[in-house]
Amino acid sequence: MPRVRAKSPGVVLHSMSAAASYLGFVGWKNYTTTAAGARFIVGLHESTTGRLVALIEANRLGQVRTGAATGVAVRHLSPLDTDELGLFGTGWQAESQLAAVAAVRPLRRVLVFSRSSERREAFARKMSERLLLEVTPVDEPRHAVEGLPLVVTATSSKTPVFMGDWLAPSTLVCAIGSNWLEKAEVDTVTFRRAQRVVCDSVAACRHGIRVIRAHCAPGRGTGDSHPRRSHARALGH
Repeated sequence: MPRVRAKSPGVVLHSMSAAASYLGFVGWKNYTTTAAGARFIVGLHESTTGRLVALIEANRLGQVRTGAATGVAVRHLSPLDTDELGLFGTGWQAESQLAAVAAVRPLRRVLVFSRSSERREAFARKMSERLLLEVTPVDEPRHAVEGLPLVVTATSSKTPVFMGDWLAPSTLVCAIGSNWLEKAEVDTVTFRRAQRVVCDSVAACRHGIRVIRAHCAPGRGTGDSHPRRSHARALGH
């Protein structure tokens, strides 16, 4: 089900639910976001009785699941020999994004950008040591895009973090941070250039991602007039 939100000064409660009849369970995920960060809870119920069978503090689960979704996308949508990555964001979600991509592709070089030079340098040191690969901080967003076969965005940005014209032909873009209408990590040029857009939930993406809603508005075609095509994949996490 598309995410719904309840807001109060200083806090937002985010709620999602799903039913899996083939497993015999229904479940939900609720989390709060405040100035102190995000806190996640997952509940699981038996379909036949409604009995609560699990209540999980899910910060780590959410991080791993979000990274895994990108890993699945990269496995199925990028060439097997993809060995370079441009990464936007240096938070805890960016860590699992990078780890998931490294698990499915033979990465040899990662270029990471964020607004804080201190944070991107610390992230590069940490992830280089953890994953035993070359993670290099860059001081311009263009450097984390141009000529690269894979770009991942994991930010809370309300404006595009790179220009779609910077993308090389056939680049795969995995955008995970634009999960409600106030956010927009990628621009409309990226979507116009895409050969395909793959969502974990089309309904959720249309409901909560501004650039997809605009691109899929009634009366709008693909709008593609760009000779260079790229792949784009968007997630509504």
